[in-house]
Amino acid sequence: MAHGNLDRRSEGLDAASSVTMRFDLVELETFLVVVELGSFSAAAKRLHISQPSVTSRVQRLESALRVRLLIRTTRHVEPTPAGKRLGARAEIALRDLRGLLQEFQNDADAARLRVTIAATPMISAVMLPALIHSFCQRYPDVQIQLRDVQYEEVVAKIEANEADFAVVAFDNESSKLSFQPLTEEDMLVVAPSTHPFAHAGNITLQQLAQMPLMLLERYSLLRDTLSAALTAHGLSLRPMHQASNLSTLLGMVDAGLGATFLPRSMAQRYARDTRATLRVTDIRLQRRFGILRSRDAVLSAAALCFLEHLQTNFGAAMIDDVTPA
Repeated sequence: MAHGNLDRRSEGLDAASSVTMRFDLVELETFLVVVELGSFSAAAKRLHISQPSVTSRVQRLESALRVRLLIRTTRHVEPTPAGKRLGARAEIALRDLRGLLQEFQNDADAARLRVTIAATPMISAVMLPALIHSFCQRYPDVQIQLRDVQYEEVVAKIEANEADFAVVAFDNESSKLSFQPLTEEDMLVVAPSTHPFAHAGNITLQQLAQMPLMLLERYSLLRDTLSAALTAHGLSLRPMHQASNLSTLLGMVDAGLGATFLPRSMAQRYARDTRATLRVTDIRLQRRFGILRSRDAVLSAAALCFLEHLQTNFGAAMIDDVTPA
């Protein structure tokens, strides 16, 4: 029997602990305005509602809390001791809540003016800085965040909607992603300047087959295309080294381990006395650069604006970047 009474008391305590969640925030705010102004009619004018609505809100709050909050006099409205306690705590709570909501609003406003772009380090270093600079000169309030990561992480960020879109060379098919080409570039051979073909300018597939080749790991489609072209000419692709990033690959070229392929703008950007660029005459190898997006992504106005900037200026920026001064 005692256990039954204890259980009922426990249920009553549980109900009491949740009762404060059973009223609307507007009722609490109305109560505070009445306390501040000391009048139901004055509160009604400030809140732009009728006096009966003010009264009803306060009564619902008192009913939910099961306590009298206000005492009417002939000329004024005074809070009860319970009303004073509620008013003091509620003012603090509402002030903190309004501050938090303002933080949320500020974050939302900042997000609308922030564009997050993913790209591989090579594209981030060579192709995008000038475009970001020209865009920010025109739209100084927009913040461009550039995430320079390896190719696999670029794709992962777009699939996870962790970036608005990516600028990348994308050769795959995906039901989750869409790819919009911006420009195409010829692929050039980058070889050590000490190689016998270094100063030829052009080479054939037969000459290419004599060169040790190295490729970036993500150039799998290029490797397959080369292999098929060489096989069609009765030649074979020699076993090759691979690297995951451009700096390593160029270091391997400089060490004399072999030659590699790079898009024209990058080959010319990284040209130096120790490297030579060559064009393969009997096959045209190209790399497509473009915008990679998630099919279900909804872009902000700022992101759409930067996307249009890329569509308009990407090709010209690449030409300007490699044009000799």
